[in-house]
Amino acid sequence: MSQMPPQWLGLLRWSLKYNDGTNPSKEAKPMSEEDKKFLEKVMKELVVDENQKMRAAIAVLKIPEPALLPEESKTSNQAKEGGVVEGKDSVMSELEALDAEEQDKPEAIAKKEETLEMLYDIVDNGPDNAENFIKLGGAEPLLACISSAYPSIKRLGCQLVMSISQNHQKNQVSLLSKGYLQALFKLLREGLDDGETLGKAIGATSALVRGCQPGEEAFKKAQGLVWLIKALDKNGNHPTRVTTKSLGLLRHFIDTDKKAVPLLVQLQAPKAIFLRSTDSNIDIREQSLEMLIELCKNTAVAAKTKEGLVAAGAKAQLETRAKTLADLISKGDEDEKEMYAVEAELVGELRKLLG
Repeated sequence: MSQMPPQWLGLLRWSLKYNDGTNPSKEAKPMSEEDKKFLEKVMKELVVDENQKMRAAIAVLKIPEPALLPEESKTSNQAKEGGVVEGKDSVMSELEALDAEEQDKPEAIAKKEETLEMLYDIVDNGPDNAENFIKLGGAEPLLACISSAYPSIKRLGCQLVMSISQNHQKNQVSLLSKGYLQALFKLLREGLDDGETLGKAIGATSALVRGCQPGEEAFKKAQGLVWLIKALDKNGNHPTRVTTKSLGLLRHFIDTDKKAVPLLVQLQAPKAIFLRSTDSNIDIREQSLEMLIELCKNTAVAAKTKEGLVAAGAKAQLETRAKTLADLISKGDEDEKEMYAVEAELVGELRKLLG
């Protein structure tokens, strides 16, 4: 038990005030009597444990969100994409647009963001807190968060899903049974224009299904492998996080699911992975090359993998890259030589495998 931190105390006061019947929002609904009595008790005692904090936070997550106006959505998306946001009388820079978005944000949304961040810290701070969050009834309001109309709530909700389900099969099964995979797939399908949200959604999906057989089977059945391959499209304007998470989950299936590997090759996954071997991020290049080498050494799919890569012009591209790397290493300082050495070795090994 510990004293109530000021940040939490302020959140509880706001929550009770928001639900005291005086809030003019048409979206607001009365807080349940049980939640109200609990919050009043906590505020009176001012001494809480982490389960009480989570229960109080869950009560805040249950508060309905105000409707997102079309203009707010447009401004938010343009701010994330960069550039300028056009207004009636002026043109705002990206920084100005983000500042305006923060100022115009409904108070209920700002408080939910704060609550999700505090919940993430709690869940990440104790081995039993993730499971207790679900036992306390947190799964339902969290599901509503990742389906929110507000991108910031979606992202923070996905972040919390990752923390709750990562390497925790009991929690994975519980969230799967409540429709989390379907909700996350909706984000994957609709999030292509918002790379930040998409990256969080892929991370949450990966944490939800990896190492959980029911989750992995449901992911494959929902055409998740097809989606991952599409996410590696070279023309996709996605942040590094999107590519890294997509490659990571794809590699998991390559390493652990023998039945999935032939299907991945049939779906031309090697070609999509090869496109990422020229990414601007060196870690992505190395990971892509490692995955291709692994597929070329897999006797079940080696021939088709090599055939597909050769048809895609991989031999010529690898030859060009090998020359570029040799030049960078010969002219670079010690740090640059070390940085490019691993990639050069991987390129050389893949060239040998392709013949």
